[in-house]
Amino acid sequence: MAPSRSRLLQTLSRNHSRNGAAPDASRRIPHLAAAIVGNGELLVTLSARAEVERLFWPHIDWGQHLGELRLGVTEDGKTRWLDEPPFEHEQRYLNDANVLETVARTAARAFTISDLVDPVAPVLMRRVETNAPPARLVLYIRPELDESVRYGSVYVDQAARALVFYRRGRALALGMSPQPEARAGRIEPGAPSSVFADALDGSLQAGAIEYGQVDGALSAQLDGTAVCAAAFAATPEQATALVAEALAEDFDAALARRCQHDLRVLARAHEPLESSPQLRRLYRRSVLTFDLLTDRSTGGVIAAPEMDEQFQRSGGYGFVWGRDMAFSALAFLAAGRFDLARPALHWLRRTQSAEGMWLHRHCADGSLAPSWGLHQIDETGAAIFAFEATWRETGDEALDRQLWPAAQRAADFLLAFRDTETGLPLPSVDLWEERWGRHAYSAAAVYGGLRAAAAIAARHDSDRAADYAAAASEIAAAIEHSLWDERSMCFLRGIDFGLPTGDAARLPYPEEIAASVAGPPKPDAGRTIDASLLGLGWPYAAVEPGGDRMRRTIEALQERLTFEDGGLARYDGDTYAGGNAWLLTTLWLGLWHRQVGDDSGHRRSIAYAIGRQTPVGLLPEQCSASGSPTWVVPLTWSHAMFVLATRPDLQIVRDFTAAPGRAGLDSAGLGNAKSKRSL
Repeated sequence: MAPSRSRLLQTLSRNHSRNGAAPDASRRIPHLAAAIVGNGELLVTLSARAEVERLFWPHIDWGQHLGELRLGVTEDGKTRWLDEPPFEHEQRYLNDANVLETVARTAARAFTISDLVDPVAPVLMRRVETNAPPARLVLYIRPELDESVRYGSVYVDQAARALVFYRRGRALALGMSPQPEARAGRIEPGAPSSVFADALDGSLQAGAIEYGQVDGALSAQLDGTAVCAAAFAATPEQATALVAEALAEDFDAALARRCQHDLRVLARAHEPLESSPQLRRLYRRSVLTFDLLTDRSTGGVIAAPEMDEQFQRSGGYGFVWGRDMAFSALAFLAAGRFDLARPALHWLRRTQSAEGMWLHRHCADGSLAPSWGLHQIDETGAAIFAFEATWRETGDEALDRQLWPAAQRAADFLLAFRDTETGLPLPSVDLWEERWGRHAYSAAAVYGGLRAAAAIAARHDSDRAADYAAAASEIAAAIEHSLWDERSMCFLRGIDFGLPTGDAARLPYPEEIAASVAGPPKPDAGRTIDASLLGLGWPYAAVEPGGDRMRRTIEALQERLTFEDGGLARYDGDTYAGGNAWLLTTLWLGLWHRQVGDDSGHRRSIAYAIGRQTPVGLLPEQCSASGSPTWVVPLTWSHAMFVLATRPDLQIVRDFTAAPGRAGLDSAGLGNAKSKRSL
């Protein structure tokens, strides 16, 4: 016989406005996280209303374990959720800390919610403070361990007054202080899985256990302050112990430990070039955000917290791209975050394919991820470029030796993957992952990779160095010959669009991107002006960055792609997620301006980024004309480009810029880092 329903759950069910109906889609915008907290093992995304939306553990990209997790207050038999009207919300990060503070207020009262994740343990802590009259605080949870509603179990640990959910090596425990009333139940198959739906069987008695699709609640008296804790572990006992330990500690002590950890991170990082308060604040927030988006156990850096698990709006973002990783590694180096750069490069070393290239994208643990175009040759060039950039910044001989075999395999692959007729790399998928062809940016990245490989080889296998350098020079010449267009007086973004043929088709990877994403090639597709042409100058210097051809290309790019507010589109006619201005392209243009000595253009791009940060200081992928984010938040690549724009150019960029378009083994080609340089 099922246990009787508790008074708590009866009250909440009666006052639940949806009465078992589907959740109100207007309550939140799932693909736009307002904020994140975490520790590189546990990643938490939150809405602007302080609703926890996703919980990722033990990796920052999987599994995702949450259906709903909400806070409410019960007064006079009625429950009001703090993430719904009539409450209005203000949100901020504490200065220089990955601690989020949200105020939910009405005209009569306010509740302050502080969220943090322990720097080491996979524990989320939430403190609720109010000066309102005493009420009962309610924490409701509907977990979906490993994104599944099946095969779950729940029980109430009576000693700890904690809810304990578990499924196949995943355990989630929740507790509250002061000591709460704990109830949980089962949602019948086929019933709506919304908050406290009528299908909820009831509460568990002492020693009882329920299974299937389950949910539950904790409730305690809120008389000024209450603290909630949620912890993950492999077993229920371990998760419960973590919760008990967290609640036994004063929240202020946990807060101080988190803040001290983040201050130590910032103390190790380089400062930005300029000290204006807005720039410095966003720079430091970027440095702290890197920690949350880097998997602590593997070094993999995800593009963004996943927000589109069903791939309905995009191909998903909670994965590691070799391309994004390379730019992130450059930003880590620029910021002095060598503690992140080294693991990132080792991640690249471990995920290299048998052929020597880096495939489209991977999970944080290095396993191959879902793909719509496995072969994107620019990623391979960018990875080698990051290897050499690291040597020039750190002079780390041990790391250089460890990376050399991967650099050699990659360079040998790039050496062979060239068209003998044009001298360009063979066709592959473009930077924006929409078209198959020979792309200017891809050629520039291959040039940069081979030129970097020549410098690496000079330290390890001088016989190979000349071959790599010669191939890089041939590609630079081929770019000038085959991709310069006298008709439009700028570089083409690419040629030979279409499905793979010949040597490219012999790779053991399916490539149908031209048909499935971009459709058949359009006439004059190569003349479509594209922000990826910036890569010809910064960072690879495949052509002379300040030369007449590059300047004419930039003029065309700015004329066709610049919005009235100064933001830069990806390419003419772009419609992805609304076809708005991208933060990374705008900052990329600023980096080129700095490369050629245009200080005002560089400053404009930084000012644009500062003006487009979210209220809590995160950088999105795209922004509307009003400055609000229209797509993924936060995007790691956006933060990486901001850091690169606010620090001096890396040594490798300065060296390549000094000798553009050639790869002779001179001092600029070899780099001038001293071995065992002091870090």
